[in-house]
Amino acid sequence: MATFDFCILGCGKQGQVIGTRLLDLGYSVCCIDINNNNLSRFKGQGFKISVDDNRITDILKKSEVVINALPSKIGIKGLLKIIEANKNAVDITFVEEDTTFYDGIAKDHDIGIVVDAGIAPGLSNMCVGHAKSSLGLLKDVKIYVGGVPKNPAPPYNLVVHFNPEDLLSEYERPVRIVKDWQTEFVPPLYGIEEVVFSGKTYEAFYTDGLRTLTKKRWARNMFEKTVRYKGHAEWIKNTEKHTLLNILREYAKKDIEDMLLFRVHIEGKGHKIVYELIDYYDKERKETAMSRTTGYTALSVAEIMLNGKITQKGIITPEEIGKNQDLFEQVKNGLHRFGIDLTISQVN
Repeated sequence: MATFDFCILGCGKQGQVIGTRLLDLGYSVCCIDINNNNLSRFKGQGFKISVDDNRITDILKKSEVVINALPSKIGIKGLLKIIEANKNAVDITFVEEDTTFYDGIAKDHDIGIVVDAGIAPGLSNMCVGHAKSSLGLLKDVKIYVGGVPKNPAPPYNLVVHFNPEDLLSEYERPVRIVKDWQTEFVPPLYGIEEVVFSGKTYEAFYTDGLRTLTKKRWARNMFEKTVRYKGHAEWIKNTEKHTLLNILREYAKKDIEDMLLFRVHIEGKGHKIVYELIDYYDKERKETAMSRTTGYTALSVAEIMLNGKITQKGIITPEEIGKNQDLFEQVKNGLHRFGIDLTISQVN
């Protein structure tokens, strides 16, 4: 019998939201982090240990399910510790490495690890899988997602939800899109277009969020774009990297009320399906909309895994979760518990 239902690797913004809510739901939870400040804000049992410390494996073995919420630059180290401990897991580290490379070794250890299980990648990929199960052959997939201040916050109209270095790398990575079934690389911050949410106009530009969707050609054409207030992409392009990183680090310390804008537009077989949600900062719990939508998606998947409903072994992509109608509904219902409502509209 395991000591903990869940173990959270990384007790930053996402890990704290997930761990605290799991405690509130009555689960036994521990958290591992090297930062005392992060651990001090966690109500459950914390372990101050580096991801390089072999003692982590013993702690993971005492848990039923692991949630890997480490920064992306060390996320693979956490993934390997999870495999070593032979534990089922949910991963939201969004590492640059190709996690499907570890599919065989995870299967050898008889475990399942759901990767990229946040909001986007994550829920966005699940929507693609869900549409695929309904429509079959997909023509176009357009993903728009972004966390922005609820109200304009000059001069930068910026909120920073993740590790600043991770956010900066999102603006620097070459972007994979799919055109006519072929994967192409385009520069980040380009392909700017206007998008409208709740009557307000924003801009959206290419970022590398398709991730595992490029592996099996889920649609003929696919892209993901990040949503921001207008002018954001040009500001990023024209700001020197060192200056930009300092600004991101400063904003990471700020408590700015945000909102999460999410839309997945899918076309196939003469039908169109639009998945959409808008979420807001939770004043009572002091949780950002980005932390809520990312964290509670991962939490919902982790609960399903704890209950033995995910039986697949190896590296499991979120689109595979979405393709299973029952699992998709469980994730959708799991989000609904926390006031995050995904609407699905089908247009002929």
